[in-house]
Amino acid sequence: MVETASVLAAYFAFTLLHAARPERIPFGVASRLRGRRAWRVAARALAVAFFSLSVALWSLVEAGPAALLVAFAALLVAATLFVLLAPIWPRAVFGLAVLCPPAIAALSLLGARHG
Repeated sequence: MVETASVLAAYFAFTLLHAARPERIPFGVASRLRGRRAWRVAARALAVAFFSLSVALWSLVEAGPAALLVAFAALLVAATLFVLLAPIWPRAVFGLAVLCPPAIAALSLLGARHG
């Protein structure tokens, strides 16, 4: 459970990096976010936070350096999946990203109880 939460955190981190440019977000929010430097900074800061969460969740399962390598590999796989699917089906990849934070919380709690 914790491993899945970590992969979802890596996916959400890359989604936030991608969404730092508002014109890439498909739900019509670009007009409200365009020209706002605060959104770009916040999206990048949250991306770093979620990648750190991904590493922290993996460190519950693996040792220190291995946790960093596995989380980095998860980020690369998530980024590849996102970049390949975003031009074809942008609402689906961003829709999955919207579901990631509650799923990360639920899976982390379930994994903490059973792990």
